[in-house]
Amino acid sequence: MLTKILDKDKYVLIASAATLDLILLCIAWEWFISPLRPGGSWLILKALPLIILLPGLWRANIYTMQWGTMLILVYTTEALVRLSESGWNFWMALLELVFSIIVFVCLLLYLKPIKAEAKAKAKADPKANTTPKQ
Repeated sequence: MLTKILDKDKYVLIASAATLDLILLCIAWEWFISPLRPGGSWLILKALPLIILLPGLWRANIYTMQWGTMLILVYTTEALVRLSESGWNFWMALLELVFSIIVFVCLLLYLKPIKAEAKAKAKADPKANTTPKQ
């Protein structure tokens, strides 16, 4: 099983691990570390889109990775906004920023050669289907 995991692309592994870390961070942050209201808040549901993203990310589904790059920018924006807070919120926002940037960069690095190949195919044969096969 370990060899199967290690055979995956390094960018997929890093992005998947950072997404899992981001899910755990979002849940812990809004549940018990520093929730908006004592006892937790509904903001814990912000982890749900990441939970939906993770299986497609792990399978290296190109379409999922494409919309994942747009989704992760929401978490980056939230982290940048919440960096202005104090106490635990600052440190949680900093972690969220780091994880979201790692996911974003890894997805871009994984998708770059795939997109370049699709563009080259489209240039060579403009009538061909330009959607990369998964």
